[in-house]
Amino acid sequence: MTMADYQTLLEQLRDSYNARDPEAFAAVWNPDCEWHPFLTARVEGDPGYHGHNGIRAWFEDVDEMFTEIHVELGQFRQIGDRLLVLGHMKATARGSGAEVNSEVGWIMEPRGERFQRGWAYDNHEEAERAAEAAGA
Repeated sequence: MTMADYQTLLEQLRDSYNARDPEAFAAVWNPDCEWHPFLTARVEGDPGYHGHNGIRAWFEDVDEMFTEIHVELGQFRQIGDRLLVLGHMKATARGSGAEVNSEVGWIMEPRGERFQRGWAYDNHEEAERAAEAAGA
């Protein structure tokens, strides 16, 4: 796949995430995928979300935590066989109404025409370190 193909997949991820559409988000992933977000299961020590049902469960978990959530992806580059994506997230916590405005970094591992594994980080520095270590 080309960098333009990857950018299209990343835009589909962003758009489906912002639309709160778990089916469209899952469609960009292989059926046996792994997603390791910095929110929800990873915070609790769980090894992440697996498969399309895991993606759907993650959306439910995020929606229990936030009334609104929006991510913007800024830059991305390929490091080894993975993509490093840097952006920002804004969210409103359910219950307290607290505003969250945070950096976000994704490391995405493609396989075939979709993503196979992905990891999310709450700051660019940590995501860049992890991507460099994985690509070394």
